[in-house]
Amino acid sequence: MSARLRIAVLAGFLAVAACDRPERIEANEAVPAAEPVPAAAPEALTPEGLVQALYMEPAIPTAAPHVRLYFAEALVDGLSGEEGIDFDYRHDAQDGAITGLVVEEVASGPDGSAIVARFNRAGRPISMAYDLCRRENGEWRITDVRSVQNDWNLRDLTGADAGGDASSQAVC
Repeated sequence: MSARLRIAVLAGFLAVAACDRPERIEANEAVPAAEPVPAAAPEALTPEGLVQALYMEPAIPTAAPHVRLYFAEALVDGLSGEEGIDFDYRHDAQDGAITGLVVEEVASGPDGSAIVARFNRAGRPISMAYDLCRRENGEWRITDVRSVQNDWNLRDLTGADAGGDASSQAVC
């Protein structure tokens, strides 16, 4: 477990211990859904490890701090909040289980990597392409996800390139 994650867990325990009593929730009041805890700490992971960790998440990340663990800043606003993506971009589907996940690096360099995730969904082979960049601190982040079978990518769906020249935006 990374030091940052250990500190966050310890801070959570201390915050709970400092409470006098739990917040009261009325019987008919909706309980707010908690953001799932990240499956793995992405820092210091290889490009394959980062994509594998994203697939290990129980659901797609939607809270901005959680999204930032995996994605470059240009995608964060479009993937977080209520206006985020309304399907599981990892699976190229609304829902459904996958089997036989294989994550493979198909191209690499000092500042970037291309990953393909292959799996079966409903008995059909599916492939997803991931582009990653390396930050100055050595951490990897996803800059785009593309469906190999269908004609979409996250940069277009989130509007990451809207409003300016993509080459002038910070990539990672």
